[in-house]
Amino acid sequence: MYLVRPVDFPDLPALERLAQQAGIGTTNFPANRERLNDKIASSHRSLQTDVVQPSDESYLFVLVDTSTDQIVGTCGIEAMVGSDTPFYSYRIDEVIHASPQLQIHNRISALFLCHDYNGNSRLMALVVDKAHQNKVAMSLLSKARLLFIARYPERFTKRLFVELRGESDRHGYSAFWDALGKHFFTMDFQKADYLSGISNKHFIADLMPRYPIYVPTLPEAAQEVIGVVHEDSMQSTDILLEEGFEFRGYVDIFDAGPTIEARTENLRTIAQQKTGKALTQTDNQKGEMHLIATGHLENFRVTAAIAEPQSTGLAMDKATQEGLRISSGGYIQWSAL
Repeated sequence: MYLVRPVDFPDLPALERLAQQAGIGTTNFPANRERLNDKIASSHRSLQTDVVQPSDESYLFVLVDTSTDQIVGTCGIEAMVGSDTPFYSYRIDEVIHASPQLQIHNRISALFLCHDYNGNSRLMALVVDKAHQNKVAMSLLSKARLLFIARYPERFTKRLFVELRGESDRHGYSAFWDALGKHFFTMDFQKADYLSGISNKHFIADLMPRYPIYVPTLPEAAQEVIGVVHEDSMQSTDILLEEGFEFRGYVDIFDAGPTIEARTENLRTIAQQKTGKALTQTDNQKGEMHLIATGHLENFRVTAAIAEPQSTGLAMDKATQEGLRISSGGYIQWSAL
């Protein structure tokens, strides 16, 4: 059985191990003990804060394999980006160059530095141990965040986005960074990615080019990876796309990985979530796999289990109830997995 819960300070060694596994390109989950400890502290503060509207809160969750009590994954939500420093992206757009005299009319793709996502909520850092990257564990961890958002809508914005990891190799080489960012930052992709994860982002505004970047002027290898998802992130990307996230023409300024977005109320898990009582299954009952959540803020828990919707609630076995620390008749929230 897998269980998702809010992170706690004793989880720090497990987060360090997962950050090492995540590798280069997972900017918002750096392999830095101090920064990871800050993320735990920020999540604690956010869960203890009475929120009327979203601000700089952040929430970090872990995935637990209850058979071993081992933490095997993590993910997070940032309530609103850009409250401290602007959140930068490249917007892909077209520039028209025309000459009536020569009867030439060209549409040229260009990258415009922008902070269009400022003031919006962001899903972050979904990392799962390689031995547990199965469909149930990955889906549970990714979608548990959405049930949290559905339960506490006042803590998040109506627009939600995710930056997907772009193409780079295991040695830290990014064709896009090598063609563009390296010339302005005078450092390799691995160092820039690490600095972005552990420090404030003022250096980005100081060093990034101010003018549009014409895509045809970039080397072919760099052009080919614009908007391409890293192969290690394909499974988590598919889960998000199935939820209803869409690409709207924005990419990351470091590796050109795509950014996808959605209105929160349009996401499948949020639109279909229901609330009611936990009911105990009888031996002859069947059902399908469901996400099941319970608990308030710091005690929030989510699992995935076979369950059967009924008129007054959701019927599940006693083992599932025990894993969620609830009894029959307790208040729960659920959505089909």
